[in-house]
Amino acid sequence: MITIKLNGKDENVKEKFSLLKLLEDKKIVPDTVVVALNMNVVNQTELDKTFLSNGDSVEVLRFVAGG
Repeated sequence: MITIKLNGKDENVKEKFSLLKLLEDKKIVPDTVVVALNMNVVNQTELDKTFLSNGDSVEVLRFVAGG
């Protein structure tokens, strides 16, 4: 297991865990969010190829329309 920060909170995940797997485990639809890994936005097409490391910081941002 490794420890990451997900939206500022510690989370334990398995090694070789991709960003896509993280979103799936949290029941988040990837097309509805923007994901930043260590302050760098990750392209949607790279989520399944981007693996987490111990100490990584992940921010999942949702956009909401309003008026």
